[in-house]
Amino acid sequence: MSELERNYREIKPKYQRLAINVEQALVQFLAENQISSFDVEKRVKEEKSFLEKVVRKSYEAPLDEMDDIAGVRVICYYNEDLEAIDKIIKEQFNVVLYSNKSQELDDDQFGYASNHYVVKLKPEWLQAPNYRGLNDLKIEIQVRTILMHAWAAISHKLLYKKHDDVPKEFKIKLNRLSALIELADEQFDDIKNMKVDYQNHVMLDENSSLNADSFLVLMRKYFPNRSISDDDISSVLVEVREYSGSIADFEKRIKKCMPILEEMEQEEMRHYLFDDYDDEDSGWSMAGVARTILDLTSDNYWAKRGLSEPYWSITEHYRNSI
Repeated sequence: MSELERNYREIKPKYQRLAINVEQALVQFLAENQISSFDVEKRVKEEKSFLEKVVRKSYEAPLDEMDDIAGVRVICYYNEDLEAIDKIIKEQFNVVLYSNKSQELDDDQFGYASNHYVVKLKPEWLQAPNYRGLNDLKIEIQVRTILMHAWAAISHKLLYKKHDDVPKEFKIKLNRLSALIELADEQFDDIKNMKVDYQNHVMLDENSSLNADSFLVLMRKYFPNRSISDDDISSVLVEVREYSGSIADFEKRIKKCMPILEEMEQEEMRHYLFDDYDDEDSGWSMAGVARTILDLTSDNYWAKRGLSEPYWSITEHYRNSI
């Protein structure tokens, strides 16, 4: 075994710990800034890959010169998120090196606009037990949209990692595809902003259509602090459309139920095996509130529910009270 192999095996656990910690920190930073991500993934070079790169790049001091022994990739949904994540990384880490791959391409070259950062931990981080001993280690952070990630994955599958690797007769088609992906990223940003603008300005009245955005606006009007997942919206909407039919009708149902919802929720939560239940806790999600409203106001919906005890009895009691 060479000295380099031995040194790498000794230091690799530190890089693994660095990758885990930076991945967890980035997940937390994204959540704190309300940035949704498709994925945050870490990796540390395998010994074989490390040694191959040492030979390929002719490093004299590879453990000092190599920037990507450890890496974390953030895959976000929107182009506009790149700027927000850029700000987070520059605030939270010491950035040693930054590059934007799209800025390195000529006008006639295809590519994807992935942002690459080589960072070190800030000194104050190193005081925490899980960060001790990680000073002076570098880690690469890649940030790209999900469409950029798709482009990178497919072009890599085609073995076209570099522009010069591509047969001339394929370059025009790949350039066009690259431009389409860039345009799609921009269009998704536009649609997202249109959605936000719609939700901010939609007027709820008798003529309002029942769609995902108007439903969210209505629910947030009466239940602003309830959590909801994107996956819940579609399934709840199907039920609201079938058993209520319109935004105006569902709002009437909400108003009818408002006087008893808090009391009903607290009673239900006390039966939900929460020995330490606090009346300040919020047990229902936004989807749960919507379904409870249908339970209370729609005989047809309630007839098909088949809830177990004690929830059936609790709901039946409150159905009779309104």
